[in-house]
Amino acid sequence: MPPADAEPSMGKEKGAADSASPAHPPGERAVSVLWSFGKCLGALLPVYLAGYFGFSISIVLFGLMIYMGWKHSRLDKVMRLKSAMYLLENEMEFTTSSCLAFTCPQVNFPDVEKVEWLNKILQQAWPFVGQYLEKLLVETIAPAIRASSIHLQTLSFTKVNLGDKAMKVVGVKAHTEHDKRQVLLDLYVSYAGDVEINVEIKKYFCKAGVKGIQLHGKLRVILEPLIGDVPLVGAITMFFIRRPKLDINWTGLTNLLDIPGLNAMSDTMIMDAIASYLVLPNRLTVPLVADLHVAQLRSPLPRVTVSIMNGLERL
Repeated sequence: MPPADAEPSMGKEKGAADSASPAHPPGERAVSVLWSFGKCLGALLPVYLAGYFGFSISIVLFGLMIYMGWKHSRLDKVMRLKSAMYLLENEMEFTTSSCLAFTCPQVNFPDVEKVEWLNKILQQAWPFVGQYLEKLLVETIAPAIRASSIHLQTLSFTKVNLGDKAMKVVGVKAHTEHDKRQVLLDLYVSYAGDVEINVEIKKYFCKAGVKGIQLHGKLRVILEPLIGDVPLVGAITMFFIRRPKLDINWTGLTNLLDIPGLNAMSDTMIMDAIASYLVLPNRLTVPLVADLHVAQLRSPLPRVTVSIMNGLERL
């Protein structure tokens, strides 16, 4: 049997542990209880309103199905965004572990080159890109939207933050064999950012926004024509060869766009707007010198290369 003096010592240790553990103040406990009670009331409110107004129970079930689908879609988007952020942050570790799992000593893609120096420049310049975007939205785009409709005269961007995650160029493939007067680059871009943009229309007490964007695609950049004077390049043309993958995490009133059905429709509409400017056959051309035929660069004539081989050599 344990000695008699062991019980008092155990009681002292228990009392010391209880005094060391932080006690929640009564106000915080009360707020927690009230919040739980409010959530229960909010869950039962649709059932009460359906009975009060004589609605069918099928309407309540339909609304519950829509809510569950919206909740599942939002959680799925958040998880995809977090997974993409983690993968971009730990790209080297993930690639190494994958190679070891498949017992391949080295993976080499000779046509696609890594450009870590470019990613470092993008990361360093990203806060200033955010400042430019905020100035563009607040001083140029917001006044244009307010002037377009009487119902949007109180619209304003309350928060514009590009976050800390910069766009990454996963790899670059250069093509210099087609034309000696141009440089053609294929940039494999990947962006999983914690961007946050909030919009408010004070007249209708309406708030909406975006919190998190994913964009992955192959961007072609053409430096053409090469000239013998500064800046050595006449214009920069860029476009996506095919539609990039886009995923947007909505906030505020635009949370409704995460409802299944509306989710695919909204993403398709936004992707169509991007494709009308940046996906083939559409091109974005930025001239760098004067007296340049920009129309010819935006809509170049197709080039076809035909190789004729001698039939006798085949035999």
